[in-house]
Amino acid sequence: MATLIQPDLEFKREIIGLDAHDLSVCYQCGTCSAVCPISTADNPFPRKEMVWVQWGLKDRALGNSSIWMCHQCGTCNTYCPRDAKPANVMAALRDYSIAHYAVPRFMGRALSEPRYLPLLFAIPALVFLAILGWLGNLTALPRGQIVFSKFMPILYIEVAFMAAIGLSMVGAALGGVRYWKAMSRSSGMSSNGHHPGRHIVSTLLDILKHRKFRQCDEEPAGTRKTYKGHLHKTHLAVFWGFMGLVVTTTSVGIGIYAFGYLTPWPFWHPVKILGNVSGIVVIAAVTVFLWRRIVDQAKAGKSTYSDWLFLAILLLTTLTGFLCQWLRLADLRALAYPTYFVHLIFIFFLLVYIPYSKFAHIVYRTVAMLHAATTRATQGGAGARKGGASPAVTSLSLAHDA
Repeated sequence: MATLIQPDLEFKREIIGLDAHDLSVCYQCGTCSAVCPISTADNPFPRKEMVWVQWGLKDRALGNSSIWMCHQCGTCNTYCPRDAKPANVMAALRDYSIAHYAVPRFMGRALSEPRYLPLLFAIPALVFLAILGWLGNLTALPRGQIVFSKFMPILYIEVAFMAAIGLSMVGAALGGVRYWKAMSRSSGMSSNGHHPGRHIVSTLLDILKHRKFRQCDEEPAGTRKTYKGHLHKTHLAVFWGFMGLVVTTTSVGIGIYAFGYLTPWPFWHPVKILGNVSGIVVIAAVTVFLWRRIVDQAKAGKSTYSDWLFLAILLLTTLTGFLCQWLRLADLRALAYPTYFVHLIFIFFLLVYIPYSKFAHIVYRTVAMLHAATTRATQGGAGARKGGASPAVTSLSLAHDA
């Protein structure tokens, strides 16, 4: 049966513009899928994604779980005999998919283009300036001991953040649903009694344990250097460091509202210790990420605007948090309160823009892993390791070679 292929050449150009390599050098040898530590025979990648982008098959390329199952270990780049850099293509597809599935779409585009950066910072700045103006703290800083809740009451912060994050999470959910539907259409998946809810716990455990990242390290294809040997440990440190900061913030809220235990809390308090240790871990891990990107440059694979922006915002959020603490201890009112204002802006940027920034992998990788687990259950098996491509991929490759 004949299949009509309608290439989207603009999509292909945009993927190349996101630091993907010259796609014409790929001749579909399959080395990338063979050496990938987490690619499977029933879902080989990134071989099929390479040909889909070559042909401009946008729906195929974006409507599959593989682009988010890939953990960017760089093994495929290292062993590619043509230096086609398939890892770069996979990373470009992830960047593109964030904007493609974003709800509203403008936000996805705004986080991917530098020209929108002033607007993205202006939104939280205006919100917090309005609150300070309402409170009368724009022209006169609070007197006496530095207490940030006197400058910006916690209730006001909570209301502003809850409203903004609530809207953001609606966008995240809608984006995740759009991606799920695209994957289901592309794969022709029918649940056959296998509800995704059955696989939520196992998927979350995979994420919390960073099982896939560890697998990339434990099952190398050979001895060639990938320049990503740090990835598992640094990503794990960022993940758990960030979770520690979330727990700290949540605990402070519980302490204030449930027990009337007002801030600032003493340094020896366990929650304070957790926050400081978590912050140090995040700063150390992000510094490693930034340093390796600078030192290894193109050897380590793709590094675009969205990568640098995410790492910079995460680092600045943590650093300004520490700076607020130090300025408070030094009793420097004129610096402490403005720094706290800037810190709130960075927190807003980091959390409210989650579904549209590099942080969106929290949403899309989870959805991809859940969909893949459901698909495997529907098909009656977890999939063999290696051993060949699926019939659909094979026929597509043969047509390409012809």
